[in-house]
Order: sequence, then C-alpha cells, then structure tokens
Amino acid sequence: MNAPVTLPAFAAPAAQPDELRFEFSGSGGAYFKIWIVNLLLSILTLGIYSAWAKVRRERYFMGNTLLDGSAFDYHADPVRILKGRLLVMAAIVVANIAAEFNPLLNLAVMLLFAVLLPWMISRALRFRAHNTSWRGLRFGFDGLTWEAAKAWVLWPVAGVLSLGLLFPVALAKQRRYLFNHLRFGQAEFEIDLPVGPVYRVFGRVALLALVLFGALAVGGYVLFGSVDMAGMSVAAGQERQAMIGMAVTVAVLALYVGIALVAPYVSAHLANLSFNRANLQNHGFFSDMVPGRYVWIVLSNWLLTALTLGLFRPFAVVRLWRYRVEHLALLPAGTLTDFMAVQAEEARVIGEEAADLLDVDLGF
Repeated sequence: MNAPVTLPAFAAPAAQPDELRFEFSGSGGAYFKIWIVNLLLSILTLGIYSAWAKVRRERYFMGNTLLDGSAFDYHADPVRILKGRLLVMAAIVVANIAAEFNPLLNLAVMLLFAVLLPWMISRALRFRAHNTSWRGLRFGFDGLTWEAAKAWVLWPVAGVLSLGLLFPVALAKQRRYLFNHLRFGQAEFEIDLPVGPVYRVFGRVALLALVLFGALAVGGYVLFGSVDMAGMSVAAGQERQAMIGMAVTVAVLALYVGIALVAPYVSAHLANLSFNRANLQNHGFFSDMVPGRYVWIVLSNWLLTALTLGLFRPFAVVRLWRYRVEHLALLPAGTLTDFMAVQAEEARVIGEEAADLLDVDLGF
C-alpha cells in the first residue's frame, strides 16, 4: 500500500507581480452609440441633457478601465452637474450684459475670472476625485485654493513675463499640486518632480523648433532668394508672386501645425515623468508612452475626424484613451488585498468629507 501523501499546512503564497498593467476593454463602436445619442439629446434639449451625457461618458470610460481585473466607477449625480453648469452660464450671461452697458466692465470680469479660477480648479478636482472609485473605495482631493492660485495663475503669469522661461516651472508646480493632494481612501499620493527634467523636455521642443524654422528659411531662400523680379516679364512676375504667396501660406500652416503638436508631445513626456516619479504609499507607477507615437495618434485623429465631418470623434477619443491607459502600470509593493482592507477600514473610521463641498461640478 502506498504511503498517504502529506499536504503542507499552508500553501505557498502566490508570487506578487512586478507590475499590474492598466487595461481598457471598451471599443470605438460601442462608444459611438453612446456619443451619438448624447449629442442628439443634448441638441434637442438645448444643452440640458449634457449633464447626463457627461455621466454616461465618464461611466463608460471608467467602467472599461481595469486594474488587476477590477473596473473603476464614476458616481456623479447629473442633477448636481447641471446646477454647476447653469450657475456658470448665468454668470457668463450677466457678465456679457454688463459689458454691453460699460466696456470697462470687460476688464473687471477678466480680473474676477482670474480670481475665481483657482477656486474653480480646486473644486473641480475635488468633485472629480470624490466621484471616482475603485473596488468600492473612493478617491479624494484636498488641495487649497491658494495653492491652486500659485500653480495655475501666479506661475503661468511669471512664465509669460519671462518670455516662456518659467513655463516649465509652472508645469512642474501644477503636477505637484495634482499629485500631492490626491489620495485613495486615506492613502496619499506623492510626487518628486524636479524642474530639471521638465526643462529638458522644453529643450527638445526648442531644438525641434529651430530645425523647423531653419528648414523653412533654407527652402524659401533656395526657391526665391536668388530670383531677379525686376528682370521678369509682368506675367512671369505675377506667377512668381503667386508662388511666393502659396509658399508663405504653406509655411504658416506648417508653423501652426507644429505649434499644435507641441502640446501632445509635451503632454506625453510629462505623463511619463509624473507617473514614474509618483507613488501611492509604497506602491509605484510606471508610464512608458512614446511621445512620437502619441503625437501621431493625435495628428491622425484630427485628420480622420475632419475627413469624416466629426463622425470619427468617438473612435478618436477611445483610441487616445486606450493608448494612455495601456501604457500605465502599477508597481505593487505588496498584496493589493491587504492594502485595500487597511484603506477601507481607515475610510470607515474617519468618514468622508462634507457633502456640501461637493454638491456641484463647475465643468473644469
């Protein structure tokens, strides 16, 4: 008779993965159905349905964004979103009416907007975080208005006054404000983002701009620099002038496209820098977006949306979101089950923030 097999008292724990990739399970076709209904109902209701449209859109994208097999969720009440939008619309209407009676009030309205902007940003971030959850546990945001003012008003103004030299500092300050005041349950996010890497990103942008300007200048000189307009006939001169005008138009369009593509290029780099230097307690993050690929996705989305008269828009949004999500990973320092248990217990003991601070969405 064979000897009985002796089983160990405890099974060996499963190995903790080095990284947990975020996933997106949605599709452009599925979102197109939501998008077209949202668009039609928003038009038919003169924009009132847009609050419900936002909730449907956010729930679709959050509900199809997965981490460790679990989806995120969005809990906002569309009625509260509608309140916020009506409040902002009323303020805009009143401001425009006042400006018609006294043009000087335009300046006062702009100054008032600059004063209220930090409050609106901090409130919107708080609303967004509070209404987002994962595995039943909500996020939170506790950034103060004065800190938002420094990050979104004072430093950008300093960037303008310094002819752009301080814009990288402003962007680094904004990222620190976003991450250092965000939490999941009671676990706090942190980021260590120095300005040096941000300046290096803008250095690459400046170098690319010099190459573009240089290429345009050389091309213009080769084509038209040595042309003797005085020795030409009238017809030939007019034809040459038309060619020069066309070349200038092409150069201006190329310049505008180049400037427009700077934003996604910088955005991809900043996303990588921010997540790779951020952590949630002991858990890290890893982002590996390729900026050139990200720029191509943005550019091709623009072209396809224009060629389809806007019908490609929902596919473009899904395409870009999928790329961002699937190039982001969590680097767990331990089991997420234990981490979630601790956060859920702390959230139950401490309680959530006052609901009256989260009753409307101002649309930022």
